[in-house]
Amino acid sequence: MINVKHIILDILTKHILVLFILILTIICAYSKTIIKDAEIENLLYEYSSDLHEIGLGAASQNIFIVSDSSINAFVTSKGDIYINSGLIYHADKPNEVKSIIAHEIGHIINNHHITRMIEYENFQKKQNIAQIIGIGAGLTGMLTESDTLSNVGAGITFGGSDFARRDYLQHSRVQEYEADMSAISMMDSLGQSSVGLLEILEKIKNAQQIYTDEINPLELTHELPKDRIDFLRNKISSQRFYKAEDSAELIHKHNLARAKIIGYLGLPNKFEDGTIYSNYSIAISYYQRGRYELSKSIMIDLINEFEYAYFYEFLAQINYEINEYELALENLNMAMSLYSQPELEFSILHAKILTAIGGNKNILDSISLLAPHKDRTLKNVRVYWQLSKAYFQLNNIPMADLNVAQYYAILGKKDRAQSFASRAKNGLTPYSSEWLMADDIQNIN
Repeated sequence: MINVKHIILDILTKHILVLFILILTIICAYSKTIIKDAEIENLLYEYSSDLHEIGLGAASQNIFIVSDSSINAFVTSKGDIYINSGLIYHADKPNEVKSIIAHEIGHIINNHHITRMIEYENFQKKQNIAQIIGIGAGLTGMLTESDTLSNVGAGITFGGSDFARRDYLQHSRVQEYEADMSAISMMDSLGQSSVGLLEILEKIKNAQQIYTDEINPLELTHELPKDRIDFLRNKISSQRFYKAEDSAELIHKHNLARAKIIGYLGLPNKFEDGTIYSNYSIAISYYQRGRYELSKSIMIDLINEFEYAYFYEFLAQINYEINEYELALENLNMAMSLYSQPELEFSILHAKILTAIGGNKNILDSISLLAPHKDRTLKNVRVYWQLSKAYFQLNNIPMADLNVAQYYAILGKKDRAQSFASRAKNGLTPYSSEWLMADDIQNIN
């Protein structure tokens, strides 16, 4: 059974949506708690963009952050990469996260995210499976058939033929080797070390303590952790760029992301008291507990020390919470001036502030801000929820219902989506583009 270790917060009282950290329940083979945060997502994009380019010939790939304190990452059958918040939290340097992303891209390069599905189907023909949870090709692979399966992205409870089990696990063991080799090759091509992959695997080994003399290597999806680590240590130490180090700027961004995760998830602090990182996590922690003035005071001090787009963004969020809408707009504008690229989360916050101020012009402006982001993907699902609130403020209930329907359709909640779509159709002009969209949702199979 998957050991998700969710930290479930009451969205209404904790205002998670307002912090730009969105908790979504994704229902596929099992549910995941996904964190949506611009600062962390953009850092992961910075880590992964050149890897995607060199490995897949694409500028980017969907990367989602899973609210789970365990160290793990995996890729699904769709080629989407999931990174546990615990991986970022426990990674002492950027190279550790980047090496793991390289490993996951290695799974995609070698088509493991597709072949894993085929192997499951073949496995089912040979053996009765009590339970399958997840179809991701994980960072660690499956470690044993015990509870350690909980953290690997593909958990299976077995029964029946050992032959079928070992046949399946042999394939998975090979896949881990191939993904490791692809990761090392990509990192070497970029002039970077792969030592982070080794360091993370050592942390996983230490955390799970699964290596004993009694474990049969044939029961594992890859070599025993010690064997795999020893092999990788020899391989990576011979890299041309084995001793390459991360830049001070990247380490700074990495630590800010870790600080945010600490504050948001209430994890033990990893930074010295009084540092910018420690204070950032404390400010977020105060915010989470509704102590906005204390959070605001810390953020003002941090901005005086270091001007940073996401500090201004967070301060604008605090202003919004305590109805300081003009200050919120002022700080948000500062954030946007410090960040060169258009940022969805900034647009959502801007729209929320305008909607809260009220008046038809402000609300229409908020709709215009969000309209370009309506792409019907999970990454942008919050846009539809905010649009529904804006249309409701305008008393345009059919359009509010349509956007709620789109929101639930993206999340895979078919019944709710169809209910709101049916309501929307009653108030929309028959056969208009909006009516047809509602009709499509209503007829989802």
